[in-house]
Amino acid sequence: MFTTDVSPAPLEFEAYEQSQYSIRRLKKSLPDEIVAGLAREVIRRLATRDSKLDHVPHSPSTTELQNFCMALISDDDKAAAEIIIGVRAEGMPAELIYLKYLSAAARMLGEWWNEDRANFVEVTVGTGRMVAIMRGMRHLFTPTVSATNRSAVFASVPGEDHTMGVRMAADLFRKDGWEISLKIGLNHDALIREIELTPNSIIGLSIGGRHSIDALTRLVVALHICCPNAPLLVCGQDIRSMKPLLSLLGLDGVAYDVEDAKKHMSAFREQKKLV
Repeated sequence: MFTTDVSPAPLEFEAYEQSQYSIRRLKKSLPDEIVAGLAREVIRRLATRDSKLDHVPHSPSTTELQNFCMALISDDDKAAAEIIIGVRAEGMPAELIYLKYLSAAARMLGEWWNEDRANFVEVTVGTGRMVAIMRGMRHLFTPTVSATNRSAVFASVPGEDHTMGVRMAADLFRKDGWEISLKIGLNHDALIREIELTPNSIIGLSIGGRHSIDALTRLVVALHICCPNAPLLVCGQDIRSMKPLLSLLGLDGVAYDVEDAKKHMSAFREQKKLV
């Protein structure tokens, strides 16, 4: 799926804090039902990730997980991140933290929510911090494809009926020598499964307007978990008016048109986001 870097920094606090800030603003901008859906998406995606590391013998203890979950929902913005920094300093591999520690904690937090041991606000705070931790650890995971790779996945957001734009964009990029895998008409889970087959490609998402925000936010959260090293680019209708909200999603780029998208995708390669 991905390989780990040997970077000495266990967590980039600037990326962590920026993600925390954006998530807080995003939650204030969205209805509670969408925020709750995002929290459930984080828990559901993370809670099943540890099956990918069945060969690794070590897992955090129940006490460690309880302490971590308490830190996630505490009033201290940095408590959970400092625990992750601590276990990383003790030698736990980044991949193990990502897929075992966060996965088991998500499952426990979900149980607390179902059992009313944690309320809506606490769970949304906790899942937001998990996403922020993952964004802060992103530098530890590097793609396995070469910098000369010119492949991308273009997809319409689930539930989107207007797909002419993304079809045209795919054709134009193919004429420029890009290998484009086009995903249209898939539901949320099916689209994630398809994109996971090419986790190191640039991912271009097409939206038809503000009605796509719910589906887009869920999709972006899921992709941050499933494909942490893949650059995410969004393009579509009403992009300029939506940019303040889109800027809170942790995207790597927002394109106004095809030419702008080409500039972004070329920049991703030049910056060696695909190395």
